[in-house]
Amino acid sequence: MIAHLSGFVVAFLGWIPPLAIYLAKRGQSPVVRHHASEAANFQLTLLIPYVFACVVFIGLGIFFPGLSWIGIAVIALIWILAIVLGVLGASNANKGIWYRYPVSIRLLK
Repeated sequence: MIAHLSGFVVAFLGWIPPLAIYLAKRGQSPVVRHHASEAANFQLTLLIPYVFACVVFIGLGIFFPGLSWIGIAVIALIWILAIVLGVLGASNANKGIWYRYPVSIRLLK
C-alpha cells in the first residue's frame, strides 16, 4: 500500500520508494512484489509527461512568460492523476486485490 501512496507525495521522484520496496521485498511475498512493481512501473511511466510538462513550463517561461501557467497546469493534472490512481491502487492492495494501472509501461514484472 505504501508503494502506491508514496508516488504522489514525492512527485518527480515517486518511482524511488516503490522500486526500493520491490527490490527489498520481491522474494518474500508475491502480492507485495506485484503491487510494488505496478506502482514503480506507473511512476516511471509518469516521468514521461512530467518531463514534457517541465520542458513546456521552462520553454514558455523563457519565450512567452505570460503562458508559463500552462506547464504548471499540466504538472498539476499529472499529479492529480497520480493521486487518484495511487489511491485506487492502495485501496485495492489493502483489500488484497491484484490491481493493474490502466496506463503503464511494464518495465518490472
